[in-house]
Amino acid sequence: MHWPLLICLSLHFTPIYSHTYDFKLVFQWRFLEFKFASEEERTEAINNGSFNFNQLRPEDAQYTYNEKSGKERVFITIQRLLPRGTPATLTVVTNETRNGSSIIDPYPSWSWHLNLENCNYYRIVSAFRLWADECGRLWVIDAGIQGGKFLCPPQILVFDLETDSLLHKYELPYDQHENVSIYITPMVEVESMKDNCRKIWLYVTETVRPSMLVYSLEKNVSWVIQDDSFKADPNFINLTIDGDTTQVNDGLNSLALSPKCDPPELRKLFYHAFTNIQESFVYVKYLKNPDNFKKPYGSPQLFYTYPTTRDQLSSVDAIDCKGMLYFGLLTDVLIVKWDPNTPYIRENFHVIADDYKTMQDPTGLKIPPFKVNGKETLWAFATEFQRYDKPLDQKDVNFRLFRAEL
Repeated sequence: MHWPLLICLSLHFTPIYSHTYDFKLVFQWRFLEFKFASEEERTEAINNGSFNFNQLRPEDAQYTYNEKSGKERVFITIQRLLPRGTPATLTVVTNETRNGSSIIDPYPSWSWHLNLENCNYYRIVSAFRLWADECGRLWVIDAGIQGGKFLCPPQILVFDLETDSLLHKYELPYDQHENVSIYITPMVEVESMKDNCRKIWLYVTETVRPSMLVYSLEKNVSWVIQDDSFKADPNFINLTIDGDTTQVNDGLNSLALSPKCDPPELRKLFYHAFTNIQESFVYVKYLKNPDNFKKPYGSPQLFYTYPTTRDQLSSVDAIDCKGMLYFGLLTDVLIVKWDPNTPYIRENFHVIADDYKTMQDPTGLKIPPFKVNGKETLWAFATEFQRYDKPLDQKDVNFRLFRAEL
């Protein structure tokens, strides 16, 4: 359902700059380097093609923090776009370095990333994005795809960040993926922290059909939702950043959940398709009732799309405890902040980061749902993913992870 038209004309955009956001560089990589058991094992992996460092481009970064121990970690995902060459899809950054770049270690262990064709119980085929909740858990959506081929059923994995053990695993029923769906972005709602945080909901974007997956941890059941607002817009398939043009036709890609200070019946899930310039939201109370979605595209009245648009593509959104929405404008290479209580127009997008060289294509943009020393943090993972089909720059830094206090 579309809102009444508030603004019909988009004016020429003059950037509005917010107060200074001090984005600090946390990690940077020329190439991804994995923690192998020995130098000989690394060399063998390169020689047999199981490690192709020149082609690996990460997708997402997830910061985690343990308040009791003060332990901080950063997890990195690398989707398996190629049939071979990606040693592991879920990793954690170590204190070790190689050629000036931090080494990443397969998580939770190497064994989870080997012999994938066997579809072993303990496996991760291809993780696109992650989410760490306020209960100390890491949520992973494994799309089950390698090199465009479905190897295993998509699955939801939940790890205890205290012990790095698997807490929960849920394989999606066949009728919810049919070896077609590519599940990408998870968003977790902790409705209650009582009863060992059982009352949790997971929402996941699916970009092909496109659709949204809803999963109840408490009931251990999932269902799929479809709406026209999830679809790609064929008028915006060309993405140009820094002279590189690629074609994308991805549907639902981004999810951001309004803060807990909103009453439960008013919490919103903001979303958009990657190949689209619209922003939409839905009240999560509607998503929690599968009876609302017995027919595909059967409940358009539950979804709200802003009548005005961006003038370019955006990857993912993040939202802070005050309800402010953050996202990247990909072609202009800006990170902006927007108040959802104002019209969705560029005049209301406040620029908080403007670095054309180092912040291209932030495929990871997150505000963790926990504070560090009493402050929220915004994490931006610039991966230059618009060049995913090209060899990496041999001399320059290719990926950068930034952090800013809000």
